[in-house]
Amino acid sequence: MADEPKIAKHAESDKPQAKEVANFHTHADTDGSPKALHHTLGPTQNQAAAGNHSHDGGQSTKLTSLMEDITVSGSRGGNAALTSLLSALASNFGLKDTTTP
Repeated sequence: MADEPKIAKHAESDKPQAKEVANFHTHADTDGSPKALHHTLGPTQNQAAAGNHSHDGGQSTKLTSLMEDITVSGSRGGNAALTSLLSALASNFGLKDTTTP
């Protein structure tokens, strides 16, 4: 990348000049990937969520699709709280419960 030596130079100095900071931002990796340093607001995969988004399942991944491939197995060992939790996850979110009492 052509700007790498300039960035390294500024890492050693107190402050870059405002013009150089503006240049860095002009060539930033904005929304380029989930690991990009800058993100705009919006609905696409590499953008930050806008403040007016909702969690009604219409704009986000539902828990049911996240749990489709998860299976819990083993023994519950008479633990009523664990039994209740597994039952709730299975009935509400599609968790595969193959545990034994």
